[in-house]
Amino acid sequence: MNMSKQKIYLAISGIILLLVGAFIGFVPAAYLGQFNLDNGVPIELFSELRGMGGSLFVFGIFIFIGAFYQQFEKYALVISALTFSAFSIFRLLGILFDGLPSEGIIVALIIEVSLALVAIYLLRQEFSANSRLSHQALNIAG
Repeated sequence: MNMSKQKIYLAISGIILLLVGAFIGFVPAAYLGQFNLDNGVPIELFSELRGMGGSLFVFGIFIFIGAFYQQFEKYALVISALTFSAFSIFRLLGILFDGLPSEGIIVALIIEVSLALVAIYLLRQEFSANSRLSHQALNIAG
């Protein structure tokens, strides 16, 4: 099976979001534990984390599916670009407003920025290719 760069990207980014979302959504206490915040956490925070984790989980599933079903591919790429761009922008805002976080968060930021940039690059390629096809079709018709 010959997988394009776009499909490989979607499979990898989908799996990442799926796993991170599952971790946050299904075991929020363990997620908070990595930041030493697992004692006396209000139940409302667990609910918030489960909701956010569930969103990432569902986005991850859809993005992953986009790697294998062409009808979802473009939508999955847009969702991936938006998700990783949002994480990147808001982590950078956090650094601006709150200061530097731990090394683990910086590593996550680097991965998220990289995945956002790759998605944007792939989207530009996709729209550029579609634009060329549209111009060719107009030239043939005209």
